[in-house]
Amino acid sequence: MRRDAPEAFFAKHDSSGELLVQKQQWLDQRPELCVALSPEGERLVEETWALGRKWEQLEPQSETSVQEIARQWEADWIYLDSTTFTLAGGCVCFPSSWNLQESTGKTLAQVHGVVPELEEQIGERINRFLRRLPEGQAFLRENWGLTRTKDLNYHPRLNRPRIEGPVSLEEVFLRIEHQAFLRLPSGILMGIRIEPVSVQQVVQQAPETARRLAGQLGTMPKAVAHYKGLEEANRWISGAIDEALRNPA
Repeated sequence: MRRDAPEAFFAKHDSSGELLVQKQQWLDQRPELCVALSPEGERLVEETWALGRKWEQLEPQSETSVQEIARQWEADWIYLDSTTFTLAGGCVCFPSSWNLQESTGKTLAQVHGVVPELEEQIGERINRFLRRLPEGQAFLRENWGLTRTKDLNYHPRLNRPRIEGPVSLEEVFLRIEHQAFLRLPSGILMGIRIEPVSVQQVVQQAPETARRLAGQLGTMPKAVAHYKGLEEANRWISGAIDEALRNPA
């Protein structure tokens, strides 16, 4: 975890504008995959809108809604109730193989229940961190996975191709999920940005990072590999990275 100004995380990063166009297309074509909101989340939408206007990142609209914020923010986000840590909805156009609609209304412990050993090992630490989260600061962290394509939207209903069988590094992408945690008056806002990077590119440009990645993949427990959709591919990829590091092109 590290601290940063929250407005920097939610500001526009993509000068081309293509990321926001892609997000708006998903909102227009498949809104049922992107947006969910519980009654508890309605006040959080208003507080998010006020914050975005304060940061001068949101233009005035006739309607204050999740969809209107989403059409102007590159980042995805979810809401958590600050007392029960129940997921109160949000907008996630680029999920990492999870379903916002099915998760809304569940507690953080229930959502994390599908992650092998996570709740048992650090569930209480996560809750303690969220309870103590101060206003006015964003706390940032990264999560990661591997995918077969660089597509941003990995909603389960889209049936994206899985990593199966021996694969080359050109076919595999390191999917970095940048996360920001921010306290609102009535709850917690968690921002999400997705950055897919070719594993081949990681090997060529950041060999030490590639070496650490190979080490984690090679020693990954079976339950974690299954959760990340890697099955046995984690060891194939680990070996391919080691081979590429020993014999650089």
